Amino acid sequence: MDDKKREIKKRWKKAEKDADRAMFPLADDKLEAMFDAVEIAIEDAGCDHSLRATTEWLRANGIDAAAVVAWLEDNGGFCDCEVVANARDHWEENR
Repeated sequence: MDDKKREIKKRWKKAEKDADRAMFPLADDKLEAMFDAVEIAIEDAGCDHSLRATTEWLRANGIDAAAVVAWLEDNGGFCDCEVVANARDHWEENR
């Protein structure tokens, strides 16, 4: 791959990350706090294959769950353990 193609690919990847970042439903510090809290809840009680711990954290922090849950599901977070495994990975890769 020549330098011109590398530069085009680099710009494309940056644009993709920027677009993904723009879709984050919360600021990075809030997302990090949510992911950490859900991970602790899973360690304590396991995953019951729902978004119970996630929605409890959102409600406790006065955050509209609908928009966040939609983003989580778009990024593979259909239950608490998938929130930590899939959606968190997507966030970490694009933040």
